[in-house]
Amino acid sequence: MSRRIEKEFTYPIWDKWRENSFTEGRTGKHTYMGPEFLTFEVCHDKNSDDYGKECGWCMWEKRDLERPAGQDITRITVDCKENPLLCEIANDEGREDLNLMRRGREWKVLWDAPDGYQDVEYTDEVEPRDVYDEQNITYDFDKKEFVIGIHDWEATGVKKDLTWAEVRDVRDAALHETDAKVGMDDAPAELIDGWKGYRQQLRDLPSAMQAKGYEPWQVVQMFPVMPKDMRDPPESSDPNDPHRDGAFAVDVAVAAQKAAGKK
Repeated sequence: MSRRIEKEFTYPIWDKWRENSFTEGRTGKHTYMGPEFLTFEVCHDKNSDDYGKECGWCMWEKRDLERPAGQDITRITVDCKENPLLCEIANDEGREDLNLMRRGREWKVLWDAPDGYQDVEYTDEVEPRDVYDEQNITYDFDKKEFVIGIHDWEATGVKKDLTWAEVRDVRDAALHETDAKVGMDDAPAELIDGWKGYRQQLRDLPSAMQAKGYEPWQVVQMFPVMPKDMRDPPESSDPNDPHRDGAFAVDVAVAAQKAAGKK
């Protein structure tokens, strides 16, 4: 088993939240706490779509390192004293101090939504996992170095080429899925009124957002909040937490397919 180390490091931070731009020279400091060495399994099959991609979890336990690797896999061991940023992004052991930090961060308004819709928020209390994408670690066999993807808007699933037609498809799908809510005979009037208000906000969404100058890819992150009878209780202050009060997550592609009758 690799011994554990602590290594403070400085890392580049994007110019703006979720934007893949690093021209302003902004940096942050963080301390890696974990195994001294991590071993990555990387696909070396040039005919595979996974060529150069990390396959599976990084390893440090003896029992894992003794396990045979696949024929299309190359194992590459990294010294975390020399590359703490890579090790921090690749190895998430669920540190409680980081979990507490994430739950307690202050979030500010990035895009101010009209009344009844959700603001999009950001935080100044940035950590490496905000900036770098743990799901997009690749290895350049020619340069013999790892490349860590940026956790920008596209990496979160946002399509910047989204159209207003697709936004309306998502809106229409949400309306369709709540048709039955306004016809519940045994529901309290307050609840019915809540669903009626929610549905009206869905109908008004394109015009309300266009009046504020937002683009379609921004708008899909600012849908109105569902009435409480379909919400799980809030769990944190993090707007990326799907159970946070006011959070709304929607798969744009699937919703658009549903609205078009293709799924």
